[in-house]
Amino acid sequence: MKSFFFLVLTGCFSVFSSWAQPYPNKPVRLISGPGPDIAARLMANQLSPKWGQQIIPETLAAASGKVAAETVLKAKADGYTLLNATSSFQISHALGIHGVDVVSELTPVIMTNVLPFILVVPAQAPFKNVAELIAKAKSSPQSLNYASGGNGTLPHLAAETFKSLAKVDLIHVPFKTADQAALSVASEQVEMMFTSYPVVKGLVESGKLKILATTAAKRLEVLPDVPAMVELGFTEFSFISWTCIFAPIGTPPAVLSKIQADVRLALNSEELKKQYRQLGFELPSEEHMDEKLFSFLKKDSQKLNAILKSSQVKID
Repeated sequence: MKSFFFLVLTGCFSVFSSWAQPYPNKPVRLISGPGPDIAARLMANQLSPKWGQQIIPETLAAASGKVAAETVLKAKADGYTLLNATSSFQISHALGIHGVDVVSELTPVIMTNVLPFILVVPAQAPFKNVAELIAKAKSSPQSLNYASGGNGTLPHLAAETFKSLAKVDLIHVPFKTADQAALSVASEQVEMMFTSYPVVKGLVESGKLKILATTAAKRLEVLPDVPAMVELGFTEFSFISWTCIFAPIGTPPAVLSKIQADVRLALNSEELKKQYRQLGFELPSEEHMDEKLFSFLKKDSQKLNAILKSSQVKID
């Protein structure tokens, strides 16, 4: 009998000890999909040594992110299964590709980076700036084409936003990949495109493309001589891709606070800042953090939905 009570007490002590251990006390899954998981891997490299636990980046790319989102949606709300999501998740949801609205059905924890876009044209293009490009487009409607890496991609929507704000009529030429689209512009088959800097960095440095503007709210640190669209009179044209960590609804506030605090520390590390610069990533601004995060994500989702509706985007 004494042995029985000893085993019971030992079991209870083990359970309570487990509960009492600070988060995290076991490996954490950080799930991405679709698209590259580089942001998740960089953050895992920062957090694993600090937490003393392995952060396991996983890519579940099936169904345009549906599998990744549903895995986290169904996971226990304990902070050990997190989603590394980008703006593309919301586009896939808006287009009916999957039914998970990550902003509303999960808890946004913290934004880890933003990726602005740039407007590029062939190096030998006759227009030297955005004003000249717009003048050309207005003088001869539908004479200019723009490339993208596919229908419904963020650069496609950035171009549709530009069309609307500049009041110009451009023809969309979608390619299967962003790299193919960039080469079509560099070879002067297509007149322009919106893309991320890492996609075209080599073509810009080799003199095959020139950059006219960025869609960030201000000039990029990596491209200080390139004006932001807002500087050029397009005050509503701030267009970025974001990456954010999400947790299941019901995750304890203490766990969420731990993740937020340690990710903030990681974002301040010189090592991560250097890696971000090399990839064209920007640090989140204060409007993307803490209590402002959910509001920003909701507004961004509404903006994307409105662009998709007005431009009548359809997936092939």
